[in-house]
Amino acid sequence: MKFGAQFLGGWSGWGRGMLATIFVVAGALKVANSADFHSDLVAYQTGLPDSILRLIAVVLPWIEVLVGLALGADFWPETIRFLVVGLNFGFVLVLGQALVRGLDLRCGCFGPLTPDWLDQPPVALARALGLLFVSIWLWWVHQVNSPVRSSIVRR
Repeated sequence: MKFGAQFLGGWSGWGRGMLATIFVVAGALKVANSADFHSDLVAYQTGLPDSILRLIAVVLPWIEVLVGLALGADFWPETIRFLVVGLNFGFVLVLGQALVRGLDLRCGCFGPLTPDWLDQPPVALARALGLLFVSIWLWWVHQVNSPVRSSIVRR
């Protein structure tokens, strides 16, 4: 029997649906407002050239949308769940450095329609940490319950 299959099945489906929805919505809002997203990226003062920030402002939202759709459809679960962990880890790093450096900026995570209090770096970092936790948990549950892993372990 798979590890806690009955219990984890419901929670992993909920977590996957939540993350998928967040990625699709956040990405779509940034696709619709890429100039605003670019301005938000510049405010993070990462030291990256403006041409790279412009590329990120155009490409990252589409990656978020595609990863969210794939996660929701449970398409390529090993790859997509790992990508979701990586993206969330990157978001935590970027938000964390902004908070440590005391930068006065908007998160930019959900485009210009985000209420000010939800866009503040401490709130955004807490949200990103929560999403990172859920994404790591989903990846781990899939690894534990993977038929490929189970057949390797039994040998």
